[in-house]
Amino acid sequence: MTQRIHLHLGEWQALVAEDAELPDIATGDLALLSQRPQPLSTAGSSAVIELLEAASLSYWWQIPMRYGTRPQTGASTLRQAAVEAVQATVGQHSGTEWGEAVTAVSGAAAWWVGFFAVIRHRGVHHITLEPHPGRIHAQALASTVGVVAHGMAARVLEAAMQARDDRALRAAYCRVIECGIEAERQLPTLIEELAELRLVDLVTTTSRWRGRFTKYAGGTGAGQVE
Repeated sequence: MTQRIHLHLGEWQALVAEDAELPDIATGDLALLSQRPQPLSTAGSSAVIELLEAASLSYWWQIPMRYGTRPQTGASTLRQAAVEAVQATVGQHSGTEWGEAVTAVSGAAAWWVGFFAVIRHRGVHHITLEPHPGRIHAQALASTVGVVAHGMAARVLEAAMQARDDRALRAAYCRVIECGIEAERQLPTLIEELAELRLVDLVTTTSRWRGRFTKYAGGTGAGQVE
């Protein structure tokens, strides 16, 4: 996924600068789809970064902070979905370093989903490899943010549990696994609606679900399209 970011970065930046209406996403405001996550609080930023590095997820947060646009005023369904994912996982413990790390990767999830949403109309269907996948609604992207955020939060909390024995931390991990199980029932429908190769790959490789590698069993070589 990092390779794809750099492969399509120039294309994405040109579309964001143009600020035109997206042909395949209803209410696709580019300013809201491309904004960077909120910065870390200065008090615990070093501990949060250390935890992200322990989870091998520093890149996941740093890339959106480097390339994302300035936060805009207005309601963003993607950022709201990230906030809801955090609330469902860490709740009142958002001020801990592991809570802030979950907040960081969840906010980054909104940017990653938004990045591939901006260039989605130039992609191909994830199965047929036919160009110009059909239109989708912004709510499908919001659901995608929730799924991706929970997958990354699970990785953060797993890394945190390697270093400490904390009841609240264990409870948060159980909640994020529960959220993943709950979301799994909707994943086949969501993947079909997303349709586009890069977005589908983002969901199927970051979320924790039993079918996440089934797509690759046939060896279609879809990456060669790019």
